[in-house]
Amino acid sequence: MRVLFFFLLSYALFSCSNDFREITAISEINGAWGNDKESFIIDTEKMTISYPDSVLITLSSRVYDRSEITASIGSVMLYDAHVFINSDGSSIKITKINKKESSIYLKK
Repeated sequence: MRVLFFFLLSYALFSCSNDFREITAISEINGAWGNDKESFIIDTEKMTISYPDSVLITLSSRVYDRSEITASIGSVMLYDAHVFINSDGSSIKITKINKKESSIYLKK
């Protein structure tokens, strides 16, 4: 039953993915986000991502491409990603460039 629920939820989220647009300012993704696998808080003032019971991750964005972010710990890069947000700001899609994976997170 749980697998069916996860499948239907994933299908609903991915079928609505056409409503996403690239972020134009890093401040659009400020706040608490999560899905059934993970949750985190993005603080765009401090430029950090914090996961429960984890090391603080540094967030950086590019002036020439606001939708592309880099997450790192010190000098170790974890991933580069493109970030998309839906029209009402209630969910984001993070597509990791070097890992070829995409995840959708809902605003908490």
